Amino acid sequence: MIVKTELQNGQIVVPLPKNFGIKTGTIFEAKINMHGIITLTPTNFVPDTMEELLKDWEGPYHYPKDLKEWDGIKPVGDELW
Repeated sequence: MIVKTELQNGQIVVPLPKNFGIKTGTIFEAKINMHGIITLTPTNFVPDTMEELLKDWEGPYHYPKDLKEWDGIKPVGDELW
């Protein structure tokens, strides 16, 4: 499969098709070898909540009360999360 890089917010992005089954928010270890071959290896960590995503943040994370009602709400359109 051939894909074309895109520039988004000052970063080069390589779009991956949905049929790869990669969840949004999946964290990858990225490597490039001496021949320019890029390898993306999933770290098996996909955060399900903001608390989980920010658990290693320096200092305690206090979850905003107004965001608790958003946890667990399913997307109704084309939202990415």
